[in-house]
Amino acid sequence: MPAPDYATEIAALERGLGTGEARLESDGDSVTYRGVEDIMKALGYFRSRAAAAFAPQTRSMNTLASYDPN
Repeated sequence: MPAPDYATEIAALERGLGTGEARLESDGDSVTYRGVEDIMKALGYFRSRAAAAFAPQTRSMNTLASYDPN
């Protein structure tokens, strides 16, 4: 299964919200949602995944130094 194109999924969900359609099609696949609440949950999921995909990866850059004058 290929990785989802988050922008395409988000656009399809937003179109569905705008038109009031519960059955959405994207990339040849169709999904039927039970209502607006389910579409909003899916939209939140795909937005969070898209944000995570573009978030910079951080590394810990801690350095420990000690000084012993003896």
